[in-house]
Amino acid sequence: MIGQMEKVKDRKSGQEVAKQSGQAGLSRFHVDYWKERLYRKTFTREGKCREVPEWSVRLQHLGRREAFALSSVNAVVAASKAKEIATYLEANGWEPTLAKFKPAMNEKPDVCTVGEFLADVQARSHLKPVTIRRYAVKLRKIVSDVAKLEAGLRGKAKRAKYDYVNGGRKAWLAKVDGKRLDVLTTESVNGWRNAYVAKVGTDPMKRKSAERSAASGMRCARSLFTADVLAVLKVKVPANPFAGVKLKDPGPQRYHSEVNPEWLLACADHELREKHPQQYRALFLCLWAGLRRKEADLLMWEQIDFKRGQVHIRRTAYFEPKTEESQRVIDLAPEALDALRSFKDGGESEFVLEGGEPHPAATYDYYRCDCTWRDLHEWLRNKGVRQQKAIHALRKESGSLIASNFGIEAARQHLGHRDIRTTSSHYVDKKKRIEVRFGSVKAGNVEALNGGTDC
Repeated sequence: MIGQMEKVKDRKSGQEVAKQSGQAGLSRFHVDYWKERLYRKTFTREGKCREVPEWSVRLQHLGRREAFALSSVNAVVAASKAKEIATYLEANGWEPTLAKFKPAMNEKPDVCTVGEFLADVQARSHLKPVTIRRYAVKLRKIVSDVAKLEAGLRGKAKRAKYDYVNGGRKAWLAKVDGKRLDVLTTESVNGWRNAYVAKVGTDPMKRKSAERSAASGMRCARSLFTADVLAVLKVKVPANPFAGVKLKDPGPQRYHSEVNPEWLLACADHELREKHPQQYRALFLCLWAGLRRKEADLLMWEQIDFKRGQVHIRRTAYFEPKTEESQRVIDLAPEALDALRSFKDGGESEFVLEGGEPHPAATYDYYRCDCTWRDLHEWLRNKGVRQQKAIHALRKESGSLIASNFGIEAARQHLGHRDIRTTSSHYVDKKKRIEVRFGSVKAGNVEALNGGTDC
């Protein structure tokens, strides 16, 4: 019992121990506090335990403990460095502290650059070259904005990325393609979308347009990270930055007709048919047959069946349909066939539209009849077609006419859409008045119509 009482009596509190050791009242952010906590790392060589001359310190914060080399044999200097690290850790947390004082521990795993990623996708994936190019444009735009590669640029310096002649475009691509792909994360992609929409201000129309543009860009870039594409790549790809991104559907951009197609065709017949026959043919194919510009640009005479009055949109040596549903048969009215026959008389080209040589391997939107399309676009502008894609508006007018006369499913088949929702949401406008009519209701019949009760 006496022995036990002596043991209890000998126990001392931590404060008493601190007082005897001379550390009472010292803060952990005081230099002297760290002198007692310095140590030298050891290692074994040739069977002997050796000691590193420079001091080190261990820090613990939020349940994590790390050792830091202080790079000094002087205890006072080392303690001062330990205090600096501890203060920074307390204020900023582990990741910034490791990045500043122990960068080797915070290095990210080796991953490919944007350029290496796109090159591998082009070499190994199943995507078409033109598709990869379109998606790459969107990916590079997001990377450039996230990495702030154009921050502070104004005027000519900002437009330099479009300079294909003097090297501006090449220099910009080198900067973007040199960025590590892990510059994109779920957080940075979400932040990019929010910033992209916010910069247009509060105008509802501009914001809706920006939302659609951002969603389109993210969908295209995301398509480069699908499972079937990533499965064949050899480069080191980080976690899919689009995996956790939820794309908000901004809703369809509904088509609103601005011109009377019959009037437009009458104007073309009067102004273009004799003086500018190629423009007239191009307008005819898009408005009468509802063709896409590429479909009309590469349409061959062999695809027109004059006996049955049909145009066959199908895969040829020069043309690849947008989708399988784009391969279709389009019925033409007798007057449209007569016009096509007049186009063919005296022509020697295998194509309906005269132009340059086709380039099916082009990775950009190449058109044989580019001059014709440009001139037609200008003519449509002068006729009041204000849509950004004035020529594509002809196709929408064609679909609207078919929908009004034969129904939405007929319009879908006519336009070659995969999903009828695309037709109804984007491509057709109401051409006929839809009214609710009850006929003439006399005052004396109100009581009967209302079941004998007062209104």
